[in-house]
Amino acid sequence: MARRSREPGRHPLLLPDDILPTIDALNGMLRDKALASSQRSRALRLSDALFDATGHLIVYGSLSPGGSNHARLAHLDGTWSPGVVTGDLIPHGWGASLGYPAMQWRSDGPRVPAWLLRAPGLAAEGEWEALDQFEGEEYCRILAPFLSLHGEIVAVGYLYEALSPKLDEPGDCSRAS
Repeated sequence: MARRSREPGRHPLLLPDDILPTIDALNGMLRDKALASSQRSRALRLSDALFDATGHLIVYGSLSPGGSNHARLAHLDGTWSPGVVTGDLIPHGWGASLGYPAMQWRSDGPRVPAWLLRAPGLAAEGEWEALDQFEGEEYCRILAPFLSLHGEIVAVGYLYEALSPKLDEPGDCSRAS
């Protein structure tokens, strides 16, 4: 049976109204430090099966085209698209002192300019682990919808979210590799 190609923002297993609740549920698993490694691996497999997330990286700071760490992604040979992601920029994390505030994603947050990298090379052995290592313990890899400049979901990919500087807010994360 041939695999049906996906239109941007369309997911064959989900209705449009189901996308954000599904992302929230998977992110709950990805952020949960107490979750068993096998369960976290399951969340990553589901993320890839539903959204092809392994091939999509959303960046908003130093890894963006023109950013100070963009060269770290040059070997991936992918396609870059401008757009937005929603959430709150906060003066937290290692990039804040370099002029790159961190982000905490939320679906109803303000729009933040971002870039989507579509690169099959992201799925290569060790690529996500290297990005996790680069971002460090202050950030967590989660799912987020990437929006066109007109506000339509064009992809769902991985975004590095800042761990919350406040203990009573979401943002707990263990390495989701």
